[in-house]
Amino acid sequence: MPRARPPALVLAALVPAVLVALLAACTGELGDPESALPDASAPRPTPDASPCPEASILAYDNFGGPFMSQYCTGCHGSAVPEAMRQEAPLGVDFDTLDLIRMQAERIYVRAADEDTMPPGGGPHPDDRRLLAEWLLCGAP
Repeated sequence: MPRARPPALVLAALVPAVLVALLAACTGELGDPESALPDASAPRPTPDASPCPEASILAYDNFGGPFMSQYCTGCHGSAVPEAMRQEAPLGVDFDTLDLIRMQAERIYVRAADEDTMPPGGGPHPDDRRLLAEWLLCGAP
């Protein structure tokens, strides 16, 4: 089954972030822990930027928390020692809903829209679609 494309508004919101990431890669700033921190002015996937299905029942308790625990916090957890983070930047942690929301755009791009995270594979495409929905609904 072909992967669903995000709506044009999502693409418009994500283009600046992708350009920043490409520029950082070209300038060698990706290794800088400060460059891994979220830019508060960067657009994030939200219900305003893209449609959230009215009938969505996804919430942190029934989807987001368990998903992050299963696929993300093994490397992106504040208690994970640097040597065990599999190159996950220090400070890019998903221990709480607030931390996840701060990184929602990055999570969307890397784990819902693309399948670059987790690096060893991971969620089924259907679960990635649910992650996209949950993030686009504002990670309730």
